Amino acid sequence: MDSVSFDTERQSENVTMAPRNLLFSRAFQVGVSQVIRRCSRFLFFFLAARRLGPEKLGLYALLLATVETLALISGEGFTDYLTREVSKTPELGRGLYVRVVELRLLYVVVLFIPAMAFLHTLKYRGEVLNDAFLLFLILFPRAPLSAGQGIIRAVGRFGWLVSLEVLQGAVLLGTGVFLLARTADLRSLIWAEVASAFAAGLASILLVYRFQRGKVALAVSWRRVLRETPTFNIYPLIANIYDRVDIVLLSALAGNLAAGVYAVPYRALGALQILPFGLVSALLPSISGIGANQNDRQLCSRLTSLLYSLALIPVLVLTLLAGPVVLVVLGHGYAESGPVLRILIWAIIPMFLNYGLNTFLLARSREKIFLRTTAVCCVVNIVANVILIPRFSYFAAAAVTILTEVVLLGQNLVIIRKTFGFFPVPDKFWETSGIFLILLAGGLTGNAYAASLWPSAAAFLLFTAYLYFNGQVRLVVNGAFTG
Repeated sequence: MDSVSFDTERQSENVTMAPRNLLFSRAFQVGVSQVIRRCSRFLFFFLAARRLGPEKLGLYALLLATVETLALISGEGFTDYLTREVSKTPELGRGLYVRVVELRLLYVVVLFIPAMAFLHTLKYRGEVLNDAFLLFLILFPRAPLSAGQGIIRAVGRFGWLVSLEVLQGAVLLGTGVFLLARTADLRSLIWAEVASAFAAGLASILLVYRFQRGKVALAVSWRRVLRETPTFNIYPLIANIYDRVDIVLLSALAGNLAAGVYAVPYRALGALQILPFGLVSALLPSISGIGANQNDRQLCSRLTSLLYSLALIPVLVLTLLAGPVVLVVLGHGYAESGPVLRILIWAIIPMFLNYGLNTFLLARSREKIFLRTTAVCCVVNIVANVILIPRFSYFAAAAVTILTEVVLLGQNLVIIRKTFGFFPVPDKFWETSGIFLILLAGGLTGNAYAASLWPSAAAFLLFTAYLYFNGQVRLVVNGAFTG
């Protein structure tokens, strides 16, 4: 335990001796912020759907998708860059913040003309282009907002992430309800988006000023930022492409019904990613701050052990209960989504592990590798889906998602072995896997002979008890990664 402790001799706010449950607290705060964000946006989208109708809603979805793509290209990934660099050298906080915001604003201006030209090629004219121009304004406050979130994470004030999402959601829903009650049109939605973005952007500027006030500030050159940040523009975009292309290909090659059946379990998979995202967001400042050392092997072993154990819990539950859960939540119209979810949920295992390994590589300044790994995954995903979807429909899309995550995991393992000289194998991997498979087989057998949920419930309770008494879950509770 002492050999992987993060309580090293550093001089910034986030590196003093942490409370036992600091990791759990920070991960919980990041998770809550994401839940608030997704729920507020879902409610806003639902409100828009009710008030506008499908045609106008489709246009709004197109414009919003275009803006989200521009946000990725212009540097949404700079949040992680700032978290890592400021965690290592707190004195760079103000200088890096200013340079990153300036750079992203420059990218937004440069990308504006191609974006408008793209909409023009889709035969949109006049009023639609005016609406697009207004919606693109949200990219300007998102520059200081995402940069501010990076600073907040670096200084360990994760609770402010929740406050920013509450502010964004409240302004979005409040302004949206008020404007749509007066005029149910697309422009009302756009003004609500703009108001929400500017409110959160201004709040983040004030927070960064508060955190950096009175601290030593080192100047940061343009050359450094231009040299170190391009990877953070490109790899999130590639990952976003292969993360979403299966729905597009499924719709084109197998029809909208198949896409609808697949979309429900795929959304569930996305919701489960809040857990590893929260954990690695809380860990990135700590791992970055201590720098590379001889304890990286044990660090990776603990990290992968934690994420592997947490991944097995939803895999066990949904492999046993996917069908009943889908029928209860969505009804018999989505009965086919149950078998798809039972397959797709297995992608959680390599996915959770990849969250941890990518965070380790990012903390060790190996993010340029992501360009190659995500490009390989993108090619594998598209080619496999094009070949298999016409024959196996949504089952193929689910299997290809698993394949893509396994390919990424294999690349990460090889890279860490070649770069750092070890394989990041979870602690007690074979023992944990054996217990999991035995309980899974017992639950499936019990379900086949008992018309009740008791076999599944027993398997779940026994497995979580094993993880707790075996020390896996207590890694979170006791803050094994923080001190």
